[in-house]
Formats: sequence, structure tokens, C-alpha cells
Amino acid sequence: FNPDDRSVQIHSCHSPMREVEVLYDNLLALLERLEGLTPRDIVVMTPEIESYAPYISTVFEGRQDHVRKIPFSIADRTLTSEGEIAAVVLKLINLPGSRLTVPQLFDILEATPVSRRFDLEDDELETIRNWLVQTRVRWGMDERDRERLGLPGYRDNSWQAGLDRLLLGYAMPDDGGSLFNGKLPYDEMEGSSPRTLGKLVEFICRIAEFAGKMARPRTLGEWRDELRMMLGEFIAADDDSARELSAIAGVVEEIGELEGQAGFTERVELGVLRSWLSARLAQEEKGLGFMTGGVTFCAMLPMRSIPFRVVALIGMNDGAFPRQSRPPGFDLIARNPRRGDRSLRDEDRYLFLESILSARDSLYLSYVGQSIRDNSEIPPSVLVSEFLDAIDRGFTAGEGGKIADLLVTRHRLQAFSREYFDGGSTLFSYSQENCAALLDKRKNPWEPAEFLVTEIAPPSAEWRDVPLPKLLRFFDNPARFLLENRLGIRLEDIATPLEEREPFSVEGLDSYGMKQEILEICLNGGDVQGFLPVARCRGVLPPARHGEALFAAAAKEVSAFAGNLREKIGDSGPLAPVDIELELGVFRLTGRLDRIWPDRMIRYRCARIKAKDRMRSWIEHLLLNAARADGYPRETLLFMADGTKTFSPVDNAAGILQTILALYWEGLMKPLRFFPASAMAYAHKQEWDLERARKRWAEGYNFPGEGEDPYYRLCFGQIDPFNAEFERVARTLLEPLLQHQV
Repeated sequence: FNPDDRSVQIHSCHSPMREVEVLYDNLLALLERLEGLTPRDIVVMTPEIESYAPYISTVFEGRQDHVRKIPFSIADRTLTSEGEIAAVVLKLINLPGSRLTVPQLFDILEATPVSRRFDLEDDELETIRNWLVQTRVRWGMDERDRERLGLPGYRDNSWQAGLDRLLLGYAMPDDGGSLFNGKLPYDEMEGSSPRTLGKLVEFICRIAEFAGKMARPRTLGEWRDELRMMLGEFIAADDDSARELSAIAGVVEEIGELEGQAGFTERVELGVLRSWLSARLAQEEKGLGFMTGGVTFCAMLPMRSIPFRVVALIGMNDGAFPRQSRPPGFDLIARNPRRGDRSLRDEDRYLFLESILSARDSLYLSYVGQSIRDNSEIPPSVLVSEFLDAIDRGFTAGEGGKIADLLVTRHRLQAFSREYFDGGSTLFSYSQENCAALLDKRKNPWEPAEFLVTEIAPPSAEWRDVPLPKLLRFFDNPARFLLENRLGIRLEDIATPLEEREPFSVEGLDSYGMKQEILEICLNGGDVQGFLPVARCRGVLPPARHGEALFAAAAKEVSAFAGNLREKIGDSGPLAPVDIELELGVFRLTGRLDRIWPDRMIRYRCARIKAKDRMRSWIEHLLLNAARADGYPRETLLFMADGTKTFSPVDNAAGILQTILALYWEGLMKPLRFFPASAMAYAHKQEWDLERARKRWAEGYNFPGEGEDPYYRLCFGQIDPFNAEFERVARTLLEPLLQHQV
């Protein structure tokens, strides 16, 4: 056996993805080594083409080096696996009898053939998604739809309830939560929103009509007519999908032909049609991808093995090939086998032999032979083992070695392993990106670094005119303010999945928002119970008595809070809001302060106190004291659900504000090391303990720390944020606050 003979190659990898990555590099090597070899001379077969197709597309389409990009095509894919229209058709025929949930219908709407049919752009789909979230649509067309499912007939959180709000919002504004005919307008309709709303209403109306019609049994001819109508109403094909639509239309026509061929005119239930159509589309192939001029990827099928210069077989795993025959329990042929019966295992053995004989220059085999968890060895297909045994019987490796040790190449877990780029290794890779990354790592070892090493240019002079809301927003999160307002970097939150269940409790921001509105009603002497229909129309409350009970509990809690707050306010009414304009050195600070009573300015929220509340109240307190408006107090009360904080009069308020504005200006050129919650923990009882700050920054599993904020992670995630700079900023801001906090 000649060790340099590479006509037979066997590769053991850790995963299907690594199999395809290794295949790509080895095909490049074969294209270089074999004279006159072109991509069309190579066929790659696998027993599981559907499983490997995503990895093939990722590796062969994702290469950035266009010089070494290998053209390819994937054959033998079925419509249900690759077709975009077939997937929509199957989702549509599964709608009748279902709950018609928001994820279910929005998934259909954002499918390309459907959104094309209703002329919806990506930004319109995003708008519709926001509407569904904010109007809290969950499932069911209306109350009658829920009654048909044997549930109470309530309209809350249904499609009709959401559409009523959206349509009413187009007709009239939301006038302070006023209801019209028991419905609450949605108050964010502007620009092109009405046009988008019209498209959504058309889609939902068609879905409701379609789901209702499809529920009753029909003859096969009637089913064909309904499916024809469904394709016309919901599907629009382009040049790329026209062939698929034609194939599906052909399958639909078969339904009517079956009626004539079988002479069966009885009515058929929808479940039977679903089963037949799903199985039929799973068999229908796109009919594209075989021998198109590039490397051909295909399934291992009988009579498929046309001679190629290079034949590659991937996915030759134990248990996957030869495939196991699992006949159903009622198969009498399998129960009483006879000579000549079809054997899937024997057919696969013949396919393997046929594939070997089809290779003219090179035979390539690969399988998952190493565990991705512990690197333990996994045996290949029994056919690969028998193939190695046959070679071992005909050839010798010399010095008592085994042929398998020379033919089988065991690869590393990662494509960027150093051994692929080491000249002394038998492993190799053509990836320039991985090579460049390894070289850069060797020359420049990674070290923790700040997001901004040097300050950015100072902003223009207009930034020295500081409105109070901007200053408060800055100290809520200085890193976020800098990234969004100076660098234009917005870290979008990951879109949460659409909720499909109506609420069973009121939590988080929903609970806080509802309590704040109830609080304002209580303080203004309004009717709290009159707010119950508004909260129900918003979809915040669970349906029926449970929602009423939760609302009553929230109202009771807020009423107690409001009673305690009234004791602090007293009998006198609030003073008029005061507009303040201060010249503080090179800065000009402007703002309006309200909720001021003769004795004190009061800031309140029916929630637990946070560091941001204390910081905001302190800055507003300084502004009130620096203005020294006639007839206005100089004390501030922060009244929260879990306690109060009082700030006493400040004599040098203007000087402290100048210091705060200087830090604000500093934070416009680099990330300011001020984190409200961690800084408050650091300053607790004026102990100035950095360990407290680090604990608040990290917290535990159930209580995410302040360092989990994405803007803090971007600016300070690689370094220790608690250095002398943090201590300087925290002491500068919080020492005066603590000195004047009662």
C-alpha cells in the first residue's frame, strides 16, 4: 500500500457540520490535485439529504473567498422540506378546528408567498407585530369561536377584540381612556398605518371565512375546488416559486381525478384530506439540482450511481446506513417473509457497492466517528467497516500496521484548530479567515480592553443647553445615553415570541402601569371601578371573575398607598408648576417642576424604590433649591411603596449642579463609570464598600445584576468597572446626596 495514494479517503468527524466543512476543504484539494477535474465531475451522496441540506447550504454558500467558492446544487429535496409554498399550504389546512393563535396566524402572514399576496413589506409586518403585542391579541376569532370549543364565550384577547381597537383607533383618538360603545380606541394610528391595517383586516377576514368553510366534510371534487380557491386567495408566486406552485396545483388536481378513477362520491372529512395531502407533498420532489454544472449533492437512490470522477459518501453513520426497515404491525409480508421479498437493508448494501464502482478517480467517505461531548470513538456504518476489512485483506500497511490507520483521518472538533494550519500536520484547511485569526491571536494575544480607549470629540456648543429630562435620562444609564445619542448605536432587545395564552395574572410593567393609573385616579378623586372596563379592554386582565379579583386586589393596595400619600400631602392643593432656567457656568439648565405642595415637592410611585428614583429626585431637588422661587418649598419627599426618602434644603445647590453637569459633559466623550444601583450599594451607609458594588453588579441567578444591561456589557464587559475612576464619580455624585438625605 502506497501511503501517498489518496484514491480512497475516509474521514471521521465530530458532527454533520464538521463533515461538510472537511468535505469542502478536501474537494478543493482534489480540484487542485486531479488534472482537469471540475465541480460537475463530483457527486456527493448521503442517506439523509434533508438532514444535511442546511449544513451544505451554510458551508458552500457562506464562503467569503469567491476564488475558492465551489458551485453546487442539492437534488432530491421534497416540497415540504424546501418549498416555501408547500409549507404554507400545510399550515393553512391545519387551521380549521385549531385555536387560531397569534403565533400561528402571524407565522402564515409573514411567509413570503402570503405577504407577497397581501402586498406587505417588512416594515409593515413589524408594525402589525407591534399592534398584536400592544393590543394583546392571543387566540380565537371571537366569543362564538371559543364557545364552539366548549369554553366560556368571552371576547377578551381575541382577534376581533384587537381589530375592534385598531379600527376604532383609526376612526377616533383615545381620549384619556374613554370607551366608545364598550370599546377602547388604539391611539397610535398615523402615517401609512391605516393602509397596513386594511391589509391585516383583509387577511384575518379571509382566514376566518376559510377556517369556517373547511370544517365540514366534502366530496373529493369539492375539496379540489376549495383548495384551488385557497391557493388563489392566500398565495402569490414569483419567478423562483412559480414551478413549485405549479407542482402543488398539480397535486390539487389529483384529488379531483381520484374521485373519477375510484368512482367514490361520498363526503370525506378534513382529517383524511390533511393526511393524504401531507403524505403526497412529502413525496413530491422539486425536480431541480441534479447535474446542473456544479457539485451535485443528492440522496442515495437505486440506479442513481452514474460514473463520476469523484464520488463522496457523507453521513455513513452507524444506524443511519444501511437503513433499518421498520414495517407496521399489520404488515403480513414482514410477519411471514419469503425469498424474493424486498429488503431495504440489502438494497442499501447494493447501493454502497454501486457507489464504489461509480468512482473513477477518488472515493471519499465520511461519518460522525467522535463524540462531540467527550471525544470518545463512535463506530461507522457496518458497511464502512466491511469495506476497510476488504482493503485490509488485499493490502498491507507495512511493519504490522493497519490499513485503517492510514486511510481514516480523525479530525478536530473545531475548524479553527491550530493543527489545520501547522505545516507538520497531515490535517489542512483552505480557510483564510481561520488562518488570519490564528495569526492575529499569536501576534496580539487577547487582553481585556475598554470599549473606547480614547475620548471621542466633544459635542457642539448646543449640548451645553441641557433640558432637565435629558439630564435625568443621562444619569439613568450614562453608557446607554452615550452610545445612542452620540454614536448612534442602539442595542435592540431580542424580540420575544408572540404570546398565545390569555393572561392569568398581572405582572411586571403591566402591573406597574395599571397601578400608576389607579393611583392617579385615587389622588384625583375619581371612580376606580370605572377604570376596570378600560383595563379589561386593553387585555391586561385575565377574563371573567379572576380578572375582577386581581383588579380589586391591585385597587386595594393602591388605595392604601394613596391614603398614606395623602397624609404626606395634607389638605392643601398643589402649587402651580414652576419653569426654571439656570445659568451654571458654561451650562444652561432648563426644566419644569410640578407636583409641588406648600411644604415640599413630592415624587411618588407605587413600586419599590430604585437607585434611579433616588438619583432623579436628588437632581430635581437640587434644581428646586437652586431656583429659590418665591413661595416654593426647598424640601423633597420621595414616597415609594417600600419606604420614603427626604432631601433637606441645600445651600450650595447651584455648585453641586455644576459638578453634575461637568460629569454629564465628561460622559458625552467616554463611557462614564456610573452605575446607579451598584453606586448606591457602594455608598450604603457611607461605608464605600466596593464588594457591595460588585455583588450588586453580578447578583444571582434569579436576580440579574446591573452588569447584565447590554449597554454596560458592551462598554465594561471585558474589564473591571470598579476602579478609582468609579470611586471618584460615585463619591462626587452620592456624597452630597447622602449628606442631605433624611
